[in-house]
Amino acid sequence: MAVPFLFSIRMGTKEEIWFCGKSKAIHLYNGLNLFDRFLPIEGKNVTDFYEAVTFLRKKNFKNGVILPHSFRAALLFFVGKVKERIGYEKNLRGILLSKKLKLKDEVEPTVEHYLRIADYLKIDRVTDTPILAVTEDEEMSFFESHDDIKPPYGVFTVGARYGPSKCWPEEYYAKLADMITKGLGLKIYILPDKDEEQKAKRIKDLCQYKENVEIRYLNLRDLKVCISQASFLVSNDTGPRHIGSALGIPTLVLLGPMDERYTRYPSSSTFVFNARVPCSPCNKRVCDRGHECMKKIQSEVVFEKIMEILNYGKPSWNSRAI
Repeated sequence: MAVPFLFSIRMGTKEEIWFCGKSKAIHLYNGLNLFDRFLPIEGKNVTDFYEAVTFLRKKNFKNGVILPHSFRAALLFFVGKVKERIGYEKNLRGILLSKKLKLKDEVEPTVEHYLRIADYLKIDRVTDTPILAVTEDEEMSFFESHDDIKPPYGVFTVGARYGPSKCWPEEYYAKLADMITKGLGLKIYILPDKDEEQKAKRIKDLCQYKENVEIRYLNLRDLKVCISQASFLVSNDTGPRHIGSALGIPTLVLLGPMDERYTRYPSSSTFVFNARVPCSPCNKRVCDRGHECMKKIQSEVVFEKIMEILNYGKPSWNSRAI
């Protein structure tokens, strides 16, 4: 969701631009030409921090934009002697910033939140829609490693690091997978993160047509390519949903406890399902009210939308749109 801001920075300056962050994250931005150089910052220990500080001091950077709200991110640029340190005044880090933006009192979409930094820097906005790309090298590498994955297929991302309240029930995912594999003849790939392995296995175990459901563990680069080749993505309100939308893949988002205003941006490829029960949005990590917001999103309704997207027409049953 920072890509619209990054595009604006790229188009609005002739200076050399560096990206600081985890090395796996850089794969998301391949093909967009947003950065000139990359400074990997992997761990959170003192040694990693010191090495990054030493590098920043040697380079003598003029300006540094701090997108994360963490105290540590601001401290890194402060100790690294970046001359102008720009970011939001939050988490007691105001003293570390030389140019500070105030948070809004009302809920603000994350894309807009980042674009306001461009406004503050008097840089024109280029776009307000997240965009990603897949390079030819990424595609070739993926199909060399996964030559058995052949479109058409659908993709599920079934976890959520934020907490279990964001997760659609496992039996609902299994039921939807059976509808798709039986009714449309498409294979389903479940793409779990490393800590979602058991959840993915339970979903497959609940499926009636297990032979058409496969679990694949992919790094971020291959995850991006796999989603880019999919006919659709069904996802909880978590990171991969934004990858799907930014790649223009039909992305069906199962949204329950979170305030959807945080993740709102223009997208013709995003389809949000929200039961809008009285207690949502609660923004809780763990539900204490029976998970009603997610359980009211029925598998049949999601399947109906998939059929519509793929131009299969309407299913034979009647269902209430959410």
